[in-house]
Amino acid sequence: MQCREDHRASDWFGKALCRRYALVHFAEFNVLSMENGMAGHQRWCWAFALFAADEFDILGAWPADISSVRSIIGDLGNQGVLSIRVVSIADALDRATPRSVEFWASALRGAEPRVLEVIGSQTVLGEAVEGVPSAAIRSTLGKAGRIHDSLVRGVRSRAPFASTEAASGFIAGWLQKADRRLYEARRPAKPVLAHA
Repeated sequence: MQCREDHRASDWFGKALCRRYALVHFAEFNVLSMENGMAGHQRWCWAFALFAADEFDILGAWPADISSVRSIIGDLGNQGVLSIRVVSIADALDRATPRSVEFWASALRGAEPRVLEVIGSQTVLGEAVEGVPSAAIRSTLGKAGRIHDSLVRGVRSRAPFASTEAASGFIAGWLQKADRRLYEARRPAKPVLAHA
């Protein structure tokens, strides 16, 4: 039973995505898991996206750090994403140095899907970036930060994982539930029927 649940959750990582996103935020976190009888930390990266006014998606998670950005963006392209206006990044310490922002910008130049701008998660915004209003960026980063903090607490409470596969199943299941809550929050409430 547990294997089937983990398999379904892991399948979620390959779900179809929207074609265009206004903002995609990438953040890193550490996962403690057992490999060959030894506990070790593995870096993971996950992505949270704004695709319409106050409508969000969790795009997935990858057992990789942000230096694997080009392959991660390629995965998103394989899942149907054609363009991203703005990419925001935060490393495991929730800071993005100018060097890491520059690294992402150069790594994404010419990538598919197309990325127009890269910013750090702590960038002070006064105006819109590539047509995405600064208020929408702040709102998205705030929501992503709350989800990230909750994800990290969940991962820490279950660590160490028996294997990378066990960690992957847990992370996929956790993010799938969070994504479902985002979807349910944007659905219109059912009308209340008056009793006759």
